[in-house]
Amino acid sequence: MTSEVVRRPAGDGVAGAVAVDPATTIERVGALLRARGERMTRARRAVLTVLACHGEHLGAEEIVGRVAALDAGVHRATVYRTLDALADLGVVQHVHVRRTGTAYHLAHGGREHLHAECRRCGAVQDLPGDLLDDVARTVLERDGFTVEPTHVALSGLCAACTTVDPPGGHAR
Repeated sequence: MTSEVVRRPAGDGVAGAVAVDPATTIERVGALLRARGERMTRARRAVLTVLACHGEHLGAEEIVGRVAALDAGVHRATVYRTLDALADLGVVQHVHVRRTGTAYHLAHGGREHLHAECRRCGAVQDLPGDLLDDVARTVLERDGFTVEPTHVALSGLCAACTTVDPPGGHAR
């Protein structure tokens, strides 16, 4: 697994890589944790700070590295457990991508959104959460299978890579 950053270019009507205020994020998540009888730990604070400051889809190893720069006392395994705990809380969303295995970012809004990953440059773009609702409904009705599309990225070519080498091989 690499430690490269997976960028979130802005999509049509969906937020791109936007940093948010870490203090506000920590305060908001702290309230959620207290409501569950849990605490805001050093590790949670560090992970939230990294995710809030960068606003990108970050691979776990990238998060580990950035957390270590903030607080060298936070162990790698603790970062992974913290990411899982924050995902369970609904504060962090993860998506499985080819370049980093799993990428994480702060969840925005009330509903998880979808992702598209460029198979050439690795860019990850946010897509509206309801984009595949009709497909999911059809699969459920036809096959009895519940699709969970927020955990994987759709594969294809981003706008920049399509311009360089469009499908069919004819440059624009």
